[in-house]
Amino acid sequence: MAVSRHRAISMLLQLTASAYFDFLQQFASLARDPVGYGVGVPRGDGRPVLLIPGFTAGDWSLGTLARWLGRIGYKPYLSGIDLNVGCPRRKMELVGWRAEKIARESGQRVTIIGHSLGGVLGRAIAASNPAVVREVIALGSPIRNGWTGVHDQVRPTLEAIQSFWQTFSSAPENCGTMECSCGIAEAVFAPTPPRSRFSAIYTRRDEVVQWQACLDDEGDNYEVSGLHVGLIVNREVYRILGAILAGAAVENAAA
Repeated sequence: MAVSRHRAISMLLQLTASAYFDFLQQFASLARDPVGYGVGVPRGDGRPVLLIPGFTAGDWSLGTLARWLGRIGYKPYLSGIDLNVGCPRRKMELVGWRAEKIARESGQRVTIIGHSLGGVLGRAIAASNPAVVREVIALGSPIRNGWTGVHDQVRPTLEAIQSFWQTFSSAPENCGTMECSCGIAEAVFAPTPPRSRFSAIYTRRDEVVQWQACLDDEGDNYEVSGLHVGLIVNREVYRILGAILAGAAVENAAA
């Protein structure tokens, strides 16, 4: 048991180092690329775009993306999540209420961009509030299989974080899983409503989520290079986002 634990910790440290290096590399590439300054992408129409962070992250992780969206002509909103840990159903409800408020105040349906777990929550919000959500764009989000869509070497650590949170809360035993009685599974795996559009951006090199779990048979799927965390500052992602938001054709759509 000690050996397997040691190997698991070693693997996690290796993945963390790789993710950190890739993030810095992607961020530097974005800073050197004209797309990072809004050049070469269609101008936005001022519509509201709500950003939802990934598991264990918060709104602070999406600052670069939010500023970029504002630069190209959209009105970005943050989710209000400081740390995306805990009951996903509660997070879905809170961010769903925020989406309703944004739609009501702006007079427009909301576009949601979510990273990892954020994309899963965004999809669930769209299924529950189709009159509020115009489209969802998920970055590296395991929309097919929930926890089983996470790589085996990473899943125990992420589940341990969720379990640690449960220890200090009154949440039921299966909270945070697709087996929870709250009905989160039905919301997450519900088909995209006819009035909403779903797009998935993924990387085959994703070290956290199995890339196959990110694909939607009924939506549009786009492949980029890089690793999981770096998707939020990936210049390829930004170029695709600009085209999706403008309703323009994107050449590398996967079947």
